[in-house]
Amino acid sequence: MGLTFLTGYVLGQHGTQSARLASTAANQSGSGVKDLLDLHDRVDRLLLVVDGMWALLEDAGYTDEQLRKKIQEIDLADGIEDGKRTKLATECVACDAKVAPGLTSCQFCGTALPGDEHDPLSGV
Repeated sequence: MGLTFLTGYVLGQHGTQSARLASTAANQSGSGVKDLLDLHDRVDRLLLVVDGMWALLEDAGYTDEQLRKKIQEIDLADGIEDGKRTKLATECVACDAKVAPGLTSCQFCGTALPGDEHDPLSGV
């Protein structure tokens, strides 16, 4: 499959994070081990989804180079090429204040923010 560079990178990062979490979990209660196993399961499901999506895109004629360019474009959306997808602050529709990523309502006026309907993997 043409996605080996991406899968290899993700698995390398996954291994590093797993080792760090395992070290932390060894010094804590059993909940740390459960969190580590949950993280492994989530990464495995995400890799399966990514592999399936890339197979469909390859069948449609997309190339590895096009994928690399799109990944870089998404990575640079926050202004920093760091291999991470960082959510940016949004503007409140009522008071125009900058609202921190992850909040569901404005921390200043309390107005509910529109949900992220474009995130099909939010439950993965």
